Amino acid sequence: MSTKEVDVVIVGAGIAGLSCARYLLKKDETLNIVILEGKDRVGGRTLSVPLKTDDGTNTWDLGAHWVGRCQPHIMRLVGELGLKTHEQCIQGRKFLQIGKDNSVRSYASDIPTLPLLDLLDLDRTMKKLDSLAREVDQNDPYSHKRGPEFDQMTLQTYLNNTCWRAESKELMCIAVRSTLGVEAHDISMLYFLTYVSSAGGLKQLTEATPYTAQEYTIQGGTQQISLKMAGALGNSVRLGEPVTSISQAVDTVTVETGHGNVYICKKVVLAVPPNQIGKLTLEPPLPTIKRELYKRMPMANYVKIIFTYKMAFWREEGYSGESVTSGGPWTAGAGCICGPLCFTFDDTSANGDPALVTFVTGAQAVEWRQQTAEVRHKAILETLSQFFGSRVNEYVDCREKDWDEEPFCEGGPVCTAAPGAMKYYADGLRKPMGNIHLAGTETATVWAGYMSGAVQSGYRAAIEILANIRPGTVSQEDIDENNKPFKRSNS
Repeated sequence: MSTKEVDVVIVGAGIAGLSCARYLLKKDETLNIVILEGKDRVGGRTLSVPLKTDDGTNTWDLGAHWVGRCQPHIMRLVGELGLKTHEQCIQGRKFLQIGKDNSVRSYASDIPTLPLLDLLDLDRTMKKLDSLAREVDQNDPYSHKRGPEFDQMTLQTYLNNTCWRAESKELMCIAVRSTLGVEAHDISMLYFLTYVSSAGGLKQLTEATPYTAQEYTIQGGTQQISLKMAGALGNSVRLGEPVTSISQAVDTVTVETGHGNVYICKKVVLAVPPNQIGKLTLEPPLPTIKRELYKRMPMANYVKIIFTYKMAFWREEGYSGESVTSGGPWTAGAGCICGPLCFTFDDTSANGDPALVTFVTGAQAVEWRQQTAEVRHKAILETLSQFFGSRVNEYVDCREKDWDEEPFCEGGPVCTAAPGAMKYYADGLRKPMGNIHLAGTETATVWAGYMSGAVQSGYRAAIEILANIRPGTVSQEDIDENNKPFKRSNS
């Protein structure tokens, strides 16, 4: 046990917390900073792991996975850290399995194979949502002219009232399940609009085409982002040291950890998911508005499974490796009403080691989490075989990550807001509590829920702190640059 005095304590050694520390030291290298992490690793919701290949091993991502040129904060950081990207494979035919008959269809364009009326309805619905999202003020979403109405409404209710066709509505629900890890009936319509707004549109969220969220992977895995930042910070990063309590006096904050260590500082940054903040003992206690918000912002449900192969046989057959499904029918007696699979992508590495990455999300994750991993994997492979044939069963290695079991996260990929939450969102999510500042991807105004949002939130918390303890080190230009969304040049 020890007592140490520092300038700033950052709780959480994920991308947000480490980005915050990096920004602080970039502006003033004399600052004394400590980063406390409860896990035995850095990276937060990124996790890169080795899997066997045909002739050795390689690294794949079981957590946050993709980046794109539409995400300025993460792309800039990736470049600064000297990391390289790898273009997501989207060439070839894709598969879609929805509708009453759960029939499997393939298509080669960016547009799914749907009847004409369903396509028109899908296009109309997406344009309506994009139009509404453009009206949202990220700093105060509830101020939208229909804010109270949309906050009391689930996204599912809106889709029920807007979509004319069953298959277009089903595809929208799958898109929500894929990107957020929740069902459309679990989230506030206003929250969804806010989420879409922060990304600049639905297309940017859901596609893997140029200038969208799934455009690139990181060679060697996304956890390198945190590992490289932590490496530069050296002994300032303390692993396996969970924070248990934080108490504020007028000019100081005292932070205690589970090991009995005490840190006395001027400022604290909580760079952890909102669902974890309420577990801390705070003095004074959480403000009512924050407490009410966190009650309504649970973490979503995400299970990710990667299969490696000797060869990318799907490419040989002219398939991209991409599939989208509502799960398909399931009659194998596992007690589940549909199969587990939500979507897949080709996850072949930059040096050509073949893999497929699969996702079990939302209600399907909750249902299939109750089965054994063996039963779950068998069901996924059975669904995949409908798309790519029986060779999917000839995998070299397999690794699963259920983020619900991850300590200090307890779910993934993001905390989502239920109806009634957005009333408290503006003050609850980002507003400092005295000398305690808030970071984490959920608090971002640009690409909330993604690694890019984590970077932006870390920089914003650092700017808040510097403005107070090192005035003059940040300018309005710094603030404006951090809040600026991506705009693609017309040239």
